[in-house]
Amino acid sequence: MARSNVRYSIYPAPTAVEIVGNTAPALNNAIECWAALLERAIADNSDTFFKSHFKDLGEGKIDVHYVHEWGILAEALKGIRVDPDFAEPAYRLSSAVEDAHRLDRWLEPNLDFDASKEVGPAIYRLVKKIKELDYPHSWAVIVTVEWFWEHVDEGIDIKKDEWWTLAFRRQWKPNEAQKTKRRSTDQRKPKATT
Repeated sequence: MARSNVRYSIYPAPTAVEIVGNTAPALNNAIECWAALLERAIADNSDTFFKSHFKDLGEGKIDVHYVHEWGILAEALKGIRVDPDFAEPAYRLSSAVEDAHRLDRWLEPNLDFDASKEVGPAIYRLVKKIKELDYPHSWAVIVTVEWFWEHVDEGIDIKKDEWWTLAFRRQWKPNEAQKTKRRSTDQRKPKATT
């Protein structure tokens, strides 16, 4: 992996430093190892959770997802705090989704079909999938949702953009670099006088 000349300040927990070491190379290696695990888990999760859709598969078969699972995850997990020491983060995530469903706080924007009788079973299936996640896959959901909320004001559409995929995230960064470059160029242009 190519190294960046950008420097970051990090503040790991003392217990983490005891495990991975307290030198910059050791901390860097730990971050890169965790990122590699998350990368695989994010790719897996992209195939596990769905946006809502209705597809005719032919021969009288249809594939229907009544709820936008990623939208529900984003809304239900917004601002959630999960301690890395918690061994089963999937249970924290599934509880947040169940609570959001019980409180009806996010259904409307994440439903594309008039299928209210299908919502309960769809949420049950979503919660079941969440509970089956292991530690890296649970954290991949958390990191993905955090990334979405960090960038939502930059024009990401919760329903239209596939913000949960690695491809979208990798393409998004160059788009932002172009916007920043355009803004700085616009600021240097002399203002027209009349």
